[in-house]
Amino acid sequence: MPSFLCIIPARGGSKGIPNKNIIDLNGFPLIFYSIKSAKKSNIFDSIIVSTDSKKIATIAKRYGAEVPFLRPKEISGDKSLVEDAIFYTLERIEEYDYVCLLQPTSPLLTEEDLKNSLNILFDKKADMVISVSKPLCNIDLIGKLGKDGSMKDFHRNNVYGTLRQDFEDKYVLNGAIYFGKWDIFYRKKNYYAQNSYGYIMHEERSIDIDNFLDLELAEFLLKKK
Repeated sequence: MPSFLCIIPARGGSKGIPNKNIIDLNGFPLIFYSIKSAKKSNIFDSIIVSTDSKKIATIAKRYGAEVPFLRPKEISGDKSLVEDAIFYTLERIEEYDYVCLLQPTSPLLTEEDLKNSLNILFDKKADMVISVSKPLCNIDLIGKLGKDGSMKDFHRNNVYGTLRQDFEDKYVLNGAIYFGKWDIFYRKKNYYAQNSYGYIMHEERSIDIDNFLDLELAEFLLKKK
């Protein structure tokens, strides 16, 4: 039987929302939801939270995650890469066959999303499965203004007059799930350049908490559920 590790990176600092990863969301700290989904999926042999914060570590342990050590501040700042935090964890623990990176800022992720991602991983004999969703707006209609506010180059793809239903489906990374082989994470390979496949998550479950408006929307949807 293959072994599975879940890593949830959750640093202490956040500019947009102070203490974002443990802010209250519908009566629970934000990180609770990712831990809960990982546990309910019954996929993982271990669920590890990678953090530099003692407070986050205490809360993560309360809800059933492991925090075997705190990561240093130099890989926990605003400009630090998640890949570095993952590598720091992997080089200090035993090896697993598969690793799943979950973001604590995706509280509407479900255990079914994790199971579906795993199914794709095996069915496609993939190296990596990455969650995506349909964008909230048509990205073909996104453009930029000139320095003087001019719109003459706004639509470079000549989409003016195209009917909505005639656009091809496109997807955006929603940041919720990265599920793949240990080696890809450990060697810090390009996640997308491998034998990678997308898992399409519903837009409603793809909310990524980045500001207070996202938080209010997530709370509304959780209460609706």
